Amino acid sequence: MNEAKRFLSGSLIVFVGSIVASVFSYLFNMLMGRLLGPVQYGQMATIMSLLTILSVCGGVVTTITMFYTGELYGLEKFGAIKKLFKILTRYIFFISLFFFLAGIAIAKPIANFFAIDSIVPVIIAFSGFLIGFVALINKGVLQGTQRFTAFSAINILEMLLKVSIAVLLVKIGLAVSGAMLAMVLASLIAYLVSFWPLSKIFIKEKKGNDDFHFDKKDMLAYTYPVILNTFVLTVLLNLDIMLVKHYFPADQAGLYAATSTVAKIILYITSPIISVMFPMIMEKKSKGEKHYKMLIASLALTTVAALMILGVYEVVPGFVMNLLYGTSYTALFYLLPQIGLFALFYTLINLFANYYLAIKDFMFLWFMSACLVVSLVWSVIYHPSISIVVRIFIICAALTFALMFAYYLLTKKEQILTYIGSISGKES
Repeated sequence: MNEAKRFLSGSLIVFVGSIVASVFSYLFNMLMGRLLGPVQYGQMATIMSLLTILSVCGGVVTTITMFYTGELYGLEKFGAIKKLFKILTRYIFFISLFFFLAGIAIAKPIANFFAIDSIVPVIIAFSGFLIGFVALINKGVLQGTQRFTAFSAINILEMLLKVSIAVLLVKIGLAVSGAMLAMVLASLIAYLVSFWPLSKIFIKEKKGNDDFHFDKKDMLAYTYPVILNTFVLTVLLNLDIMLVKHYFPADQAGLYAATSTVAKIILYITSPIISVMFPMIMEKKSKGEKHYKMLIASLALTTVAALMILGVYEVVPGFVMNLLYGTSYTALFYLLPQIGLFALFYTLINLFANYYLAIKDFMFLWFMSACLVVSLVWSVIYHPSISIVVRIFIICAALTFALMFAYYLLTKKEQILTYIGSISGKES
């Protein structure tokens, strides 16, 4: 299978997997809302939101695993991949254990602060860290070795199990604890199943070079930029909702949150492209091959997909909001195209951020950090209307993408000039 077919098929597989997993995720929330009732569902949602914030570290684990696995995969060092897998699992397990013990220590204060009836669901939720982080290593290896079908299948299986087990446990009376236990059990089962496709990778170790030296300094040096990248992208994605919640009436904030959530569907549609691009760039980099075609293809495909969705938002924003949230949430429908435009630039920023992480060029972090700071300060100082806040984010995101793209052109100036010269020479 040639490069273009691998890229397109990989993107399609991850896309389908993401959509199916998202459907089960929505089904989980909908069923839990009906079975638990407003009060207990609110408790469950609060615990899940807390876990989401703490799980930002998970994105770091996944990226680091993908990076080093992708590098070794490109060199066909299958034995080294197995060594790396064992080392990362050991280190991450102890980090997971720390999160679990810390969670138990603060379970009661958390339950009291959020008015949760019992500390049991909180403790169960934190026990998920024992599996959650190490499971991300397995998934990172699958992505790094471009096993996209297995990666997607594991995600779908986990979400399917979460829904099924949660319904069973809640119906027998375990309430919020049952919902939390379902998440932990689903993660555990999916983790165990993921060893099956991994075994097919590790069985190749006899065919490949196992030369691998675990350089802690090099990995730590790479970890810091990944942490900063994950933090900036996470905050930038959620900052608009937090600012609107703080500065505007509660009803307006609720309407905006719904509109923003719909607008950011662009991110979920395009993220599979980025997920596939990262390990394929890593493979080319490790082999010393040119990777600009892969970046251009990713950029083009991402832009086209995002523009298609944005076009729908521009033509029928009211219909989209009514379809997904109902008539009660259509008051700010006119903001949907604007927030969608911000989501488009954010997606392109995320794409370039992943590209630069893959080639270990961290200059982009200055651009992204500046974008976050300027967006925050500008919005705090000047926020006469929600529309103005959105425009501030659009301007900052657009400038950030422009800087990242200009930096790419600058660093590739010699190659571009050489390429142009070769074309001119052929024409003459």
